[in-house]
Amino acid sequence: MNEQEVIKILAAGENETIEFKEVFDKEAIETATAFTNTRGGAIFVGVSDSGKIKGVQIGKEMIKNWANQISQSSEPRIIPEIETHEIAGKSIVIIGIKEFPIKPVSAKGKYF
Repeated sequence: MNEQEVIKILAAGENETIEFKEVFDKEAIETATAFTNTRGGAIFVGVSDSGKIKGVQIGKEMIKNWANQISQSSEPRIIPEIETHEIAGKSIVIIGIKEFPIKPVSAKGKYF
């Protein structure tokens, strides 16, 4: 996904397959699980609910840790596709989630 595509998605706002999160937390993992149980989607971390870019600090191991947290919290395990972008001098992370062929997928024993 290039910068123009990201800006276009941010301007369009959240929908059934796009979710904005200011931080990566338990809710982001729950959203990832919900996306696997539906049509898939993308979680934009570092973006407010209104689509404003807040940015996140991207550390050396952060992306790997987030992928591990999603995978280890889900059953069957979700393998996210994660990419980073810098827009207007701020970093955001896009977590791509594919629809899972075997449903339902749970997050720590709960279904979303």
